[in-house]
Amino acid sequence: MFVHEMSIRVRYGETDQMGYLYYGHYAAYFEVGRVEALRSLGLSYKELEEKSGIMMPVMSMQVRYLRPGFYDELLRIQTAIRKLPENDITFHYEVFNEKDELINAATVKLCFILAADRTTVPVPRSIVEALNPYFE
Repeated sequence: MFVHEMSIRVRYGETDQMGYLYYGHYAAYFEVGRVEALRSLGLSYKELEEKSGIMMPVMSMQVRYLRPGFYDELLRIQTAIRKLPENDITFHYEVFNEKDELINAATVKLCFILAADRTTVPVPRSIVEALNPYFE
């Protein structure tokens, strides 16, 4: 299993009238976690798109909201890949507050498509090779 962690601070403009982190911003946090997790493996979304012509659209997202996040709170986002991808890839997220309490959990499933014609393709070899050591 591959796991990556990063932190992000809740900005004022990301909160709602109750002072909670607005629920819609979690998807953006998941994307940041996903991009940085891949970057930590030496992979880049930009390079995948530019060099391979492969894009990764989201197929599904399931989210559980357990506790609120608050303005100026430093959140820890844990991004995991629990299964070596084949035709699609699923990222598992857990978001923790400063008290190390789980406040949010989600799964986001993406597929791989060719940008030129939008046809689906198997997981790129570069991703499999980068993840293989975590699944041996």
